[in-house]
Amino acid sequence: MDLKIAKRQAGFTLIEIIISIFIVTLLLGVATMSFQSIQEEGKLKNEGVAVKLAARKLMRQAVEKNQSYTMTLAPGFFATGPSYSNQSLESTYIGSGEDLERELRTIKGQQHAFEDGIQLWVRRWTEPDFRPPARPFERWQFEPGGICEPLSLRLTYGDAWMDMTFNPLTAHVDDESLVIPN
Repeated sequence: MDLKIAKRQAGFTLIEIIISIFIVTLLLGVATMSFQSIQEEGKLKNEGVAVKLAARKLMRQAVEKNQSYTMTLAPGFFATGPSYSNQSLESTYIGSGEDLERELRTIKGQQHAFEDGIQLWVRRWTEPDFRPPARPFERWQFEPGGICEPLSLRLTYGDAWMDMTFNPLTAHVDDESLVIPN
């Protein structure tokens, strides 16, 4: 009697290969999403720190030098420096072209441009919702008496955002939240 013993071939079945590829693809997708979230969080935190440091510095300078200081808020950047005129808390500037360029040149002090993709939103204490800064810009005043307008700022990057609510007596952030959707 001749018994034939089936020999098992070495290797993987098609099902095993497909399952392995699926698992690797799934892991790569999760890693990519995690990396994007970390990148969004890093950009928002960096820009948030720049705004917070500038606000504290302006408050300190206003008190130390007994002079009003201003943070000029605009789409894409903010600028800081002494107030040279009787500037209102909100932008009342209406103009364009050469008038706008002349007005922007009068912003003395340091300018900080936001990273690409970062958007600035403003909510003054009387407003219910965040909005983009008034065009072309608006001002946040720091007075020598050690007070500034209570203000909330939102920085957005993609679907993520960071909210900061500033204390009017210290210019420190009272409430901060960072939201990065999955």
